[in-house]
Amino acid sequence: MYMDEQYPIELLKRMLEIYSPSGKEDEMASFLADELKRIGFSRVWMDSVSNVYGEIGSDGPTILLCGHMDTVPGWIPVRIEGERIYGRGSVDAKSSLAAMIVSALSLKPELSWGRILVACVVDEEGRARGIRRLVRDEPRIDYAIFGEPSGIKNIVFAYKGHLKIRIEFRTLTGHVGAQHLLPNAIEKGFEFWTRLKDICEREYKSPYGIFYSLTPAITRVYGRGTTKSIPDICILEVDLRLPPTVKCGEAIKIVSNLLNEFRGGDYGFTIRLRIVDRIEPYVARRDTPIISSLREAILEETGEEARLIRKTGTGDMNIFGAHYNVPVATYGPGESSLSHTPNEYISIPEYLVGIKIYKRAIRKILDLSRALSQS
Repeated sequence: MYMDEQYPIELLKRMLEIYSPSGKEDEMASFLADELKRIGFSRVWMDSVSNVYGEIGSDGPTILLCGHMDTVPGWIPVRIEGERIYGRGSVDAKSSLAAMIVSALSLKPELSWGRILVACVVDEEGRARGIRRLVRDEPRIDYAIFGEPSGIKNIVFAYKGHLKIRIEFRTLTGHVGAQHLLPNAIEKGFEFWTRLKDICEREYKSPYGIFYSLTPAITRVYGRGTTKSIPDICILEVDLRLPPTVKCGEAIKIVSNLLNEFRGGDYGFTIRLRIVDRIEPYVARRDTPIISSLREAILEETGEEARLIRKTGTGDMNIFGAHYNVPVATYGPGESSLSHTPNEYISIPEYLVGIKIYKRAIRKILDLSRALSQS
């Protein structure tokens, strides 16, 4: 199918108009499956968790272009104002996914060697069911680019991991007037939190900055007294961001040891720890065809050198990188500081340049791969 100059903007606008928070991606998945077939992908299919795949080419190495169709909750009316398009997911990360779709399809007429696999995955903002399904299916992949807002001149090669935990503190309850005799579950929860923050600050804060530090955050607190007296239940949900030097197992040990100190005290209460989610930190190699091709493409399109950056968040690249030993990087248009905000927007010129950079980078990767195969 011939794509006119307006198609990339129309595609992104249509994707933004479909509200698709994690767990509610069915309408978006159906739209993408139909659209990839309509515009001319050679093969399109959907898997058991509603990931949508579009394939172009067949022989030669496979380049995976992986973006997520889900967003965080919170509808933002879709509108175009000047050179900006507003909407939930405009930055994180429907613009990257749309750019991948357009760049892959635009290469179809010239693709004589190599295979491009566009994966539109679900649940990146949730429990990562989409990328976990992809790696379990083990498609043939030789190179991979993940679409996230790196900024047009930046390439992400490293992400922190995360450990999400839920801790339940239970004590005996009684009259508030007996507060000097009975432990308070909420107070004990915050005592634990204070100690955890102190350990992270004293023992796991790196002089090299936040990326290399173990950083905790409370994401939810719930507490009550079942008899409307001294609180006897407190639940803390904590997100620990893990540097490359602290794997999930070590982080669990840090938390467990601290909780054991509490259990060893004469507090008269019980504690339950549950691991909600765990993703290991990931650092990709920087001397690969993926990185060099993206760097050259960015220089040619923007006239400026690319920066290689580390992110304090976590992405699907973490899970993929732990499973596949192939060159990988994360790249996409948009300012990540706008992700998850009520004023999320993407610069249309930046989005269009992102398409060109993906396209140039894919060409370069395939040329390098062909040269290596012939040497």
